Amino acid sequence: MLRRGTLLKDTYEVIEEIGEGGAGIIYLACHLRLQKKVVIKKIKDNFVGRINERGEADILKKLHHRYLPQVYDFIQLGSEVYTVIDYIEGNDLMKYIQNGIRVDEKTIILWLRQLCEVLDYLHTQTPPIIHSDIKPANIMVTGEGDICLIDFNISLGGDGAQNVSGYSASYASPEQIYRNKLYSSGGNYMQVRLDGRTDIYSLGAAFFHLMMGISPADPQVAGQSITSYELPYSDQLLEIIEKAMRTNPMERYHTADDMLGDILHMKDRDLELRHWRRIRAVTYTAGLLFLTAGVIVGICVVREKNRESFQTEYQTLAREANSKDYEKIISDAVELLNNKRYTAVLKREKKEKADILYMIANSYFERDDYENANPYYQEVIKTDDNNPDYYRDYAISLARMKMTQDAGTILQEAIALGLEEDGIDLVKAEIALGENNPEEAVEYFEKTWDRTSDSYVQSRAFILCGRAYRALGQTENEIRVLDQGMQLVENEYIQEVKRALGAACLRYLSENGISGETEEESSKSAGYMELAIQCYQELTRQNDSGFNDHMNLALLYQMQGDHMAAETVMLDLAEAYPDDYRVYMRLALLELTIQTKTEENDRDYRTCEAYYKKAEEYYASVRNSGKSDDTMQQLESRIQELKDKGWLTS
Repeated sequence: MLRRGTLLKDTYEVIEEIGEGGAGIIYLACHLRLQKKVVIKKIKDNFVGRINERGEADILKKLHHRYLPQVYDFIQLGSEVYTVIDYIEGNDLMKYIQNGIRVDEKTIILWLRQLCEVLDYLHTQTPPIIHSDIKPANIMVTGEGDICLIDFNISLGGDGAQNVSGYSASYASPEQIYRNKLYSSGGNYMQVRLDGRTDIYSLGAAFFHLMMGISPADPQVAGQSITSYELPYSDQLLEIIEKAMRTNPMERYHTADDMLGDILHMKDRDLELRHWRRIRAVTYTAGLLFLTAGVIVGICVVREKNRESFQTEYQTLAREANSKDYEKIISDAVELLNNKRYTAVLKREKKEKADILYMIANSYFERDDYENANPYYQEVIKTDDNNPDYYRDYAISLARMKMTQDAGTILQEAIALGLEEDGIDLVKAEIALGENNPEEAVEYFEKTWDRTSDSYVQSRAFILCGRAYRALGQTENEIRVLDQGMQLVENEYIQEVKRALGAACLRYLSENGISGETEEESSKSAGYMELAIQCYQELTRQNDSGFNDHMNLALLYQMQGDHMAAETVMLDLAEAYPDDYRVYMRLALLELTIQTKTEENDRDYRTCEAYYKKAEEYYASVRNSGKSDDTMQQLESRIQELKDKGWLTS
């Protein structure tokens, strides 16, 4: 148990214990640097090791939504595990229930709408995130009257593969209760899959309690539909709660967005009914009112269809953003923003608009096109000025352009919004690089990976620290740092570290050769060769591997003297990229190497010439654009030498 005054990580000072959740003890604390209240959740001892505590924190720290608290930190002290999140001022729905407060229908609809929006956001993450413990006590009402969904018990992925699922029996879905019974008894709990419909049931159960004043698990009402009671709410609202709570998941709303659609349609139907009442009351204006109602309903139907269509395209774009096809991401995102059908939708859906702009900015950034990235980062911040990560990435982009003073200004704004220390160090390191101070950059990068629990930030720190060592001319230190990153970085981000490590080793071998003057140097080169080949072999097995991964593997095989393996990789590339001159250029150079090692009387350069002609054919467009390739020019010189010596006649 933490005592008052306990200081965690020299940042969070415990004030008092304020409660206990499904999987942890809750403390109120003060964030000393930001001078604001936060909540510290200690994971219960019997849960530690049974859930992926770091994985939960990593996932939650990346979430940014107006109806979710921000997760600040993950702390592990020996066997004790803590997460740190925003402290939300306000009252939870259980307080309303306990005090017998009857909430009006308009407010109920507002809260349901907000909760459906945040659940749709969670459930459409990759992987999907299931709250798994929605109940009145976990639904806060802020001072502004908005909802905040708190106390993520366990962050479940949509595959249902987790071993533990904390829940509250009064609000848990039947399948969730059954799954936990199987788990407790040692049964095959994996056969019961949990998805977003689990949260939808719990949401319905929480509002059943709020609207009825009685828990859905109370024997008086257990198993009864809310529509069977006389309540001061519309039939439409009661039917929505009833559908959310159906025992069979297939009969519930399939998604939170489906439920949100019915909630939004309630307004359309109510509007129509009001017009019809006016028609009956005022005969003279009946025709006009009927026309007006038809126009309004028509507008609402069109608006809802546009919103649904936009959400479909937005989700498709969000999935596409995980790919490396930055040109397509930019093109599709710009097209979505400029679609006139969605002008009104984008005015309302600020969060989604900011996300789309962020995808464009990041795509330009990943292509090292910071000049085009920066205007989009500016637009992101104008659209959503409360997300410190947006400011962090904008500051880094400015630093890459050597605009370090501007980067420092943006960093201060990010700090004011609560940017975490790992993000601060990352930006400071980038600014140091922009100011040509790689030694200082190395120090900040090292601080970043020591402090962060965010796999993305950690991977960037290792990769960029390697770049700083490269600027210092210390290739071996670059390799050492990236190799260290390979041991620490997790999830999909390890692929980028692996790619950087392979490139560093290849660069060392290109600069120093594959055999040194001493036995020690030769051994070192052999080790780097083995490491580089291993990196690129693993990368080329991935679905998202690119041209350079395969080409670098082929070059390594060629340097190693395994010409057959190099040729096999290049021929596979030729099938995948039939119009890329670089493949045929490299095949021609490989064939030149092979023939050079052949007895002079047995040399045959015809295959080399055939590859060269293909390379020339596809290189024409590059030459016409005014660009050039030094390697292609070297090949042309070699081919001319062969012609001059009579080896080639054409």
